[in-house]
Amino acid sequence: MTESKSKPLSAQPPDDTVSVRCPKLCHQINFSYCRSENSGSPCFKTLDCWFNQFDVHAHLKEKLSQKEFDAAFLDKARPKVLSLLDLIEQAKKKGKKE
Repeated sequence: MTESKSKPLSAQPPDDTVSVRCPKLCHQINFSYCRSENSGSPCFKTLDCWFNQFDVHAHLKEKLSQKEFDAAFLDKARPKVLSLLDLIEQAKKKGKKE
């Protein structure tokens, strides 16, 4: 078996002539739009949409503070399933008290 060695991706974003399909807007978007789509913060899908074009993770880690990066990509609301399970548990406890 031969191993193909691919060139590492650059952390430099592509110019605005390069675009990817936005899953939220359903049309082609360039990186500069994704970088500031959310009131000046990156869209939460930016890492998913651009990972194969350039090292978007490294670029954003360099450009954003840790707090900004976490807010954009890590500090997500709890999934609805967990919230629903909590509500069910609360209802069960309330039902037992009454």
